[in-house]
Amino acid sequence: MLVYLLHECPDQLAADMRRVYGLGIYELDPLETAVLAVRLPAGSLIWQKLDVPMAWTLDQYLAAVRIDQMNMWMWGNSDPKKRGPRPEPLPRPGNGATVSASNPSQTADVDTAKARTIKPMGLTLDQLEAFMRIDFTDRPDELVVHRE
Repeated sequence: MLVYLLHECPDQLAADMRRVYGLGIYELDPLETAVLAVRLPAGSLIWQKLDVPMAWTLDQYLAAVRIDQMNMWMWGNSDPKKRGPRPEPLPRPGNGATVSASNPSQTADVDTAKARTIKPMGLTLDQLEAFMRIDFTDRPDELVVHRE
């Protein structure tokens, strides 16, 4: 185990050992270092790097559950004719989704995030020409009133 950790994430292991135990990774014999490394607390840099469930602390999991519940509540209480697809839960570490250590709610692949899209609308040539003739410039002499 220690060899794997030293190979995969030596910097995170050294930082966690110094932060949690106040020891350098080479100050102890390998067996003691391995035992202490395996017992690092949840949320440690090493677990975040390895993307395992211990990458988050209990409060981070609870915050993610609250966000998921709020998203489901808003989706469930919205108009069924206007609401989009059922919201996906936030990605959790250890589920194969790469999660940023600094912001666990942000996924690494932004291109796959769901977004609203504008559906294309077919126009005849006459409709397109009429649309292109419209002047969309602002006129400073006209008073614009916004109503809510």
